[in-house]
Amino acid sequence: MISHPPSVFYVGGEYIRDGKGTHMSGQMCIRHYTKGIHHCPAIIFIHGAAQTRSHFEATPDGQPGLALLQVQEGRDCYVVDLPGIGRSRYHHVDMGPLTHYTAEELQATFTAPNLDSWPTAKLHTQWPGTGKMRDANFDAFYASQVGHIADYKIMEQLVRKAFRALLLKTGPAYLVTHSQSGPLGWHIADECPDSIKGIVALEPHGPPFEYPDFPPFDKRPQIVGILAHPFGITSTPLQYSPPLEINATQLSYERYYNPKPQEAGLASGCRQKSPARHLVNLASIPVVVVTAEASYDTTFDHLTVEFLRDAGVSVEHVYLVDKGIHGNGHLMAIESNNQEIQRFINRCLVQMESVRKGP
Repeated sequence: MISHPPSVFYVGGEYIRDGKGTHMSGQMCIRHYTKGIHHCPAIIFIHGAAQTRSHFEATPDGQPGLALLQVQEGRDCYVVDLPGIGRSRYHHVDMGPLTHYTAEELQATFTAPNLDSWPTAKLHTQWPGTGKMRDANFDAFYASQVGHIADYKIMEQLVRKAFRALLLKTGPAYLVTHSQSGPLGWHIADECPDSIKGIVALEPHGPPFEYPDFPPFDKRPQIVGILAHPFGITSTPLQYSPPLEINATQLSYERYYNPKPQEAGLASGCRQKSPARHLVNLASIPVVVVTAEASYDTTFDHLTVEFLRDAGVSVEHVYLVDKGIHGNGHLMAIESNNQEIQRFINRCLVQMESVRKGP
């Protein structure tokens, strides 16, 4: 059990004056769970698009979320509502428009995809229930969805400011990111490298640079070839060596093609032009990228890992199926076997700690 009741606090934010007066914008709401032990670094859980911190607090079928499970291991856990989301107030003038997903979009992408949507879609077995509207678990999931800021350029800058303030309170911590918050994790580590002990990235948003003509993107031909992440794994620049040119708008990159990955259900994609610039602030931070067995990310997460390795980042790529964890889709944190997912994440953190401490 959690020994202490959770506390809620805010970090960050700045006053902005407009025609109506002065308001605060960019603040971030945090809930802190603890058993009061404090013998190891905390974990900060960062939700993905259309989610709130509740994604890590409870599953649609009423089971404890990853943060509540993880706190039982004796770690302090912090769950955030990203700026403009949930209890972190949204201001449309400062933050731009919100994007909303339809129930049909979420069914097709996350909970009940057609079996031919991508090569491993037919292996999806861990979503509780049918994954379709009017199933109680899907309805509970869809009820939790919120509008999200889809402009990564805005969100990346908001997060850099807010997390600088949060890490002053938490001390050095681990990050667990998911989907849209994957690029945010790279930014947080870049902004505060001495405060990040490691990153477990659950299917971070990708692939680098362009969307490929490969499942699931080929089902939406209007986005194929679009430059989604001008700086590879982010939409705004990180600190590179050699440094980027002043006012650079993107990294130099090239498309590459390998027929073997195509045969294995893996997309070809884009990478930095050689010699690749290095992410100097991420070089000493251990990273684990996690890919579920039945998710659409199986087709392109390897491209994100290749980008990180080219950039000098120490990254391990783990396919859950290789660890005996089967049937998960992109929303592995809230699926039926989320206790398995939590135990795996905890093993990753323990391994990171042992590597940092050395023999």
